[in-house]
Amino acid sequence: MNNKVLEIINLQVRYVTEDGTVEAVNGIDFSIEKGTTLGLVGETGAGKTTTALSILRLIPDPPGEVVSGEIHLDGADLMKISENEMEKIRGDSVSMIFQDPMTALNPVICIGDQISEAISIHQNASSDEAKNKAKEMLELVGIPGDRFIEYPHQFSGGMKQRVIIAIALSCSPKLLIADEPTTALDVTIQAQVLELMKELKVKLDMAMLMIPMVGLGFLLTLSKKKSIKQWGFFIVGFAILFIGLQFLKDAVPDIKANSAALQFLADYTSKGVLSILLFWSLALCLLL
Repeated sequence: MNNKVLEIINLQVRYVTEDGTVEAVNGIDFSIEKGTTLGLVGETGAGKTTTALSILRLIPDPPGEVVSGEIHLDGADLMKISENEMEKIRGDSVSMIFQDPMTALNPVICIGDQISEAISIHQNASSDEAKNKAKEMLELVGIPGDRFIEYPHQFSGGMKQRVIIAIALSCSPKLLIADEPTTALDVTIQAQVLELMKELKVKLDMAMLMIPMVGLGFLLTLSKKKSIKQWGFFIVGFAILFIGLQFLKDAVPDIKANSAALQFLADYTSKGVLSILLFWSLALCLLL
């Protein structure tokens, strides 16, 4: 039985500018099954966000263009359907949490209306039904429903991100794309938001494409599948384990080759001399 919610085959995306052509995505392939999370990490400019926007067909054109590839959502190739059909899919079958909650919300519209808008459009709900569902979504992400009528400026950064998550999940999507969802948040709020997303993924049994701003340690705990992206290519699966083990291997000192230096260091550390030297070195740096 095929449980693949998303399958991308040989996707290639480039940006054509006056200064030249940038090959942002170079023939990548991956799939995500129902109820699973694929973590996508890579250096800045590796094409992670471009990959995510390609799924929703939101690549700015110009200068961006999808050169080739297939993007299948539940078996349907999103690259071959009309724009009208794609509008019905965005926010319904596929939703995206964008990087910055400060700019993703409309400052002059109350958050309740921003949540209920997607519900009214995609679920043909009446005004009252959409309002009640929006309040339920707020409660689901830990915000009291009576704050429905409040505006974005009345919420903290973490609360704004929870509102964005409520909007993304309001129509129970089959696939949730989270593009660095904790970028603008402090460490403690990051942990709360990520834990919330993990719980909701399980509760709603949806697939998730996670593009985290945090390190590989978080990714290893949240995602069952991981892919590293570099120069527009994928390094899949065991690459993370290999890189981690290689770093550890390189960090291990060669005792035989440096036995004298290590013994010197051990002797002086035990006597507290090294700590004193480090203290005065730091003090001199501050004075100078």
